[in-house]
Amino acid sequence: MESISKERRISILVTAGLLLSMLISICGVTKANSLIPASLKQNELIQVKVQQVFLEPGRNTPVVLLADYLEARGLLIWIGFIEANVISSEMQGISHRRPLTHDLLKKIILKANLKIQRVVITHIEGNIYYAKILIEGAESIIEIDARPSDSIIMALKFKVPIFVSASLFRERSIPLGEHEEIEKDYGLTFQELTSSLAQAFSFDSKGGILVSDVRKGSRAEKDGIERGDIFIEAGERPIEDIMSMRDVLRKTMSDLQVKVFRKGHFMTITLHPK
Repeated sequence: MESISKERRISILVTAGLLLSMLISICGVTKANSLIPASLKQNELIQVKVQQVFLEPGRNTPVVLLADYLEARGLLIWIGFIEANVISSEMQGISHRRPLTHDLLKKIILKANLKIQRVVITHIEGNIYYAKILIEGAESIIEIDARPSDSIIMALKFKVPIFVSASLFRERSIPLGEHEEIEKDYGLTFQELTSSLAQAFSFDSKGGILVSDVRKGSRAEKDGIERGDIFIEAGERPIEDIMSMRDVLRKTMSDLQVKVFRKGHFMTITLHPK
């Protein structure tokens, strides 16, 4: 029998119970609710995508970056380690042997013949972000207050769009700087290597970053980089995080030797980033 703490068991049961109560109330509604609050009107929202999850340098705190579809600006939201691991797993398509709490919530929603329509990051108060999950039934739509991290996870699981209030995005988003342009021009997207991702890729060393995507036809693809590669060293310099790799790329004026872990084996690949 799987070992689980009393506190964890109570947390799961309370969460499931609350959601079940919510679903019963939804299914009991006979009149469609077409009045979506003004704060959630489509023309006042900006659709975003999960660009990456990384650890904030110096504080070792997980951060999720939500970027607009032009990848011109991004919204940074600080989240917990558990949620960061789940988001990273969803982005990589990694499934767990036993269902986690968010998997349970998804099963309950599907069993009730409901679906998540979208999630919206609505506002911020006291440096805390707030979000809503819109769940659609046969004749009604209901909004559920939720943490942004949980909302993002459910959006990824149901493959539905993520939106941010336009006013919030304008106020809080930051320009995605030139350092990201370096890797974008080369054709790579990096992701911080969390402990769960390292375990999933059977990588038991410290440090390193994960290649989460390689653009087709890019120089990175021609150099032989593959999605799922783990960069360990670059130019004989250990790679501890994304910022250190970007620093190496920015300073490199010629070919660059990188040490890579791929499918249980270490190898050296020559990059031609410029």
